[in-house]
Formats: sequence, C-alpha cells, structure tokens
Amino acid sequence: MKLVSLKILGDDFRSLTSNKLYSFNTNYRSNRLSTKILAGLNGSGKSNLLELLAEIFYYLELYHMEGTTEEYKKSKNLGFEIEYYLPSNLTGRVVDMTNENWGSDIFDEHLHIRIRKPLGELPEFSFRKTADASFFVFDYETEALLPRKIIAYSSGQNELLSNPFYKIRHHYFEELNKKEEANFNNRLFFLSYSTNFSIYIANQLLAEKEKLNHLNEIFDTEGLDSFRITINLLNYRKNPIELTKYQAERIEYLKSCATSWTERFESHKSKQHILILDYLVKDSTVKAFQSKFETPFELFKAFYELESLNIHIDPSDHRSLIRTGTKSLNISEEIPKPDPDRLAFRLEKIKIRKRLSNGETKSIYYKQLSDGEHQLNEILGSLLMVEEDGCLYLFDEPDTHFNPKWRAKLIKLFNYLAAKKNEVYNQTKTVRKHEILLTTHSPYVISDSDRNDVYLFKKTENGVSIGNPDSQTYGASIGFLNEEIFERDKSISDMADWELSEIKEEIVSSENLSDLKKKLTRFGDSIEKFDAYNLMKKIEKGDSE
Repeated sequence: MKLVSLKILGDDFRSLTSNKLYSFNTNYRSNRLSTKILAGLNGSGKSNLLELLAEIFYYLELYHMEGTTEEYKKSKNLGFEIEYYLPSNLTGRVVDMTNENWGSDIFDEHLHIRIRKPLGELPEFSFRKTADASFFVFDYETEALLPRKIIAYSSGQNELLSNPFYKIRHHYFEELNKKEEANFNNRLFFLSYSTNFSIYIANQLLAEKEKLNHLNEIFDTEGLDSFRITINLLNYRKNPIELTKYQAERIEYLKSCATSWTERFESHKSKQHILILDYLVKDSTVKAFQSKFETPFELFKAFYELESLNIHIDPSDHRSLIRTGTKSLNISEEIPKPDPDRLAFRLEKIKIRKRLSNGETKSIYYKQLSDGEHQLNEILGSLLMVEEDGCLYLFDEPDTHFNPKWRAKLIKLFNYLAAKKNEVYNQTKTVRKHEILLTTHSPYVISDSDRNDVYLFKKTENGVSIGNPDSQTYGASIGFLNEEIFERDKSISDMADWELSEIKEEIVSSENLSDLKKKLTRFGDSIEKFDAYNLMKKIEKGDSE
C-alpha cells in the first residue's frame, strides 16, 4: 500500500481545499516501510488528512456492504478521487497479472489503483499495470482493490478521526447479526482502550518470538502470566444474546484453550448466563492457541468481534443514532459506558511478569504499566500482529506519551516489526508492503525520515499548504528540525532564553563581569549560554587591548 494522490471533489473538507490535487512520494524500497510524516504546528490541518482518508474508506466499506442503499452509494456529501499502489499479489485473484512485462520500480510488485467518486454519483474503480498504460475500469469484485485493513489510532480525543470507525463497527454489528456464514470481513479497526488488551494478549501468545522478545525488552517484562475472559450473554433488556456462528465457534475455541472455565446461571429463574475462562500462560497454553488461531491478528479479530457483543447492551434506537448520525455527532461521547459487570465480553485480570532491578521478576497487572507503555504496545503491537501486506495505518500523534529515547527509536522499530519473518533488528532486508501516515510534533521521528516523506503543513490565506521541507531531514539535528519544521530557532525554553538575553545586555554595559560570570553558572549547557560566554570573552579581550 502506498498513497499516490488525493483530491476532494465538491466542498472543502475542513481545512483541506477541494479540487486541489495533493500528491505524495511514491519512491519504493523493499527494505524500508512506507511511512509518510505529517508535521507542522498545532491547528495546521495535518490531522484533517487522516480524517479525510478515514471518511473515504468508511464510505467504500459501507458501499460494499449488502444492505447499503443506492441513495447512500450515490452520496452527495462526499466526493473524492484517490490513487494508491496495492501489492499485486493481493489483487491477482481478480486481476490477471500473469504473462505481463511490468517494467520497473514499484510496478514490479504493485498495481496502480484509482477510485473516483463524484458527488451524487457511484464510484468508478480502475487500475493500471504500468506507468505508461491507461487506467482500466474495473466493475466487479471491486472490494479486491481496497487496502486489506485500515487501522487507526489517536493519542487524544480526536473524535473526527474515530467517528467513521465507531460508525462502521455498528454497521458491522448489524450486518454480522444478519449473516449465517462463519466469517465476516472487517476491514476498519480503531485502536482504543479495550483493543490495547486484545493486542497485548494476541501478540504475547502468537507473535514471532524474536520480535516479541525485543518488544518485551523495551517494556522490561518477560511476557504474559495469566488473564481472564468473562462472557455475560444478556442484552440491554436482560434477554439472552443470540450468537452468530462465528461468535459461537470462537467462544468454543477459547474454551478449549482455557486452563479452567466455569459456566453458571445466576439462579433457576434468571436468564443470566455467565462463562468465566481463566488462562495460566504456559507452553501448553500457547500451543493450544496456536492450534486454533493461525496468527496474532486472527486472535485479535476474534476478540474484536466478540467485544462487539457489548453493543447489545446499547438500546437499538441508540445504535441507529450512531450509525446514521451527522458528522458533527461526537460518537465517542454517545457510546455508553456501562458497569463492567454488565459487559457481554471483557478481558480482565491481565497479569504480566515485570523485571525488577535485582534481576528477579514480579507478577503485576498489565494496567500498572504507564500510559506511555500502553501507547507503545498499541502502536508497535498493531504492526507486529498484522502479517499480510497491503494495510494502511492512520496514526494521529502516536508518540505523545513517549520519552525522547522511544521517539528516537520509533521509525526503526516500525521497520523491524513490519519486516518479514526472521529478520535481525539492525539488518532489516524486506518489510511488509504497508503504508503509515503519522502526524507528529517530534523532531526525532522526522530525523529518521527522508525529506520526500515529510509533509509540512502550514496555514495560509488560501487554506492549508502542504509541501516537503526545503532541506534534507533524514539525519538532521534536533535543533535544525525545530527551526525548519516548527519555527523554533532557540535551543532552550523561553524563560531561560529571556534571562540569558538580559544577562547579555548587562555584559555589554557592565564594567564588572565577575558577577555576571557567576550568574551564568546557574544555567545548563546550551548554545545560548556559550554565546553569552563568547560575548564576555570578546569584551574582555577588547578591554585588554
């Protein structure tokens, strides 16, 4: 997956101007994960690009659902033209890729896809195999031309990014409850507080061991100790919840992997049916999960869809409001927050083995990790668990809780965790064909990115300006990037800088510099402090002459 260009057809989308082509770098390297860095000051519009992509793929996902009306498919509220590359091995099932001379570069391994959706009309799907070929209109099994997964995360309360994902989850819920087949192809996933638990457990049980060990070293842990799953199959009217075939099968899988389980009814008259599954994680537990779930993502997906049982707690009219609400509706606030004991599905009592300073380990609850550690698990864990190509990640400021050491490692960790199996941390040769779009205020993240992959957002009189920085950013110093990207030409904070400026003025006019030298000792080392010393030496030298 690699985004090529994007155009809004119709009205402006928030700060992004309509009928303007936004083009992106398509340079391709098989050993480097495609990562586009969206940088700029607060309010410059960088998050709006993620929100636009979320709205586009929400529309395309709903477009391919059986129950979607013709009126919605011809929506007058959204018009766009989007182009991207998708790995050819994913589209080969419906697009004949055999016996073709593909040329070079990205077309060796990708198909160029274009989707055009004018206001009030149906979308047109097309593709081409070489750079000089015309686009071929494709009008059947068009779902095959979409990214395999769109995974989003926001470190703050960005409801504008999360709204499409909450809405589509409720559409998934309605669709899943109409179907009898065992599986339903969810494509859009939003990472939240509850998915944090799912990601951690899925990876600890089933992820590639070498990568998992590296991740555990960052957390200073030795892995998963135990956890519990509680299933309480009552809806908001306290009537039994009917399971789909897929849900019932996955519950049976989880039962077969449990160390012990308890099933009970609260009383003879009560309809309440509670199933408690406890897991003490040993080698045998891991083998049991391996026999039922092929990949970490398959287990995560089972958790994700079973967690959708919690939507049964919400009244049907409220569920309808979330599905059909306007863009201004703050869905995250509309989603009920019931008593945990009422949840139909929950992961709880997750205990992990934490390393102590004396080399021993202690069993602690996963919740006891810091906010930064939870955030790091979600971001890195989502890359670790997805083993197929062709996914799009929308990360809105994923590094807000990270210390500078983690920020400096982030891009390198992305590449290692998205690498093909059995790669060494410092020698990644082949990575999965994903695309990450990431907003950030961290110069450390930008310093690990080529200028062609960095997009600087600025507010202008004519709307948002998006362009690559003038200078190379890869390997650039933090001070340089603060000035180039964030318009900060000082290496220290404003209070200290103001006081040093006052001292410099005193240096120029003072006849006794010894007291000023003592004042300078209060400050830590910085370019600004050294400038003050140099000024003092220059004046002293001038006095001696």
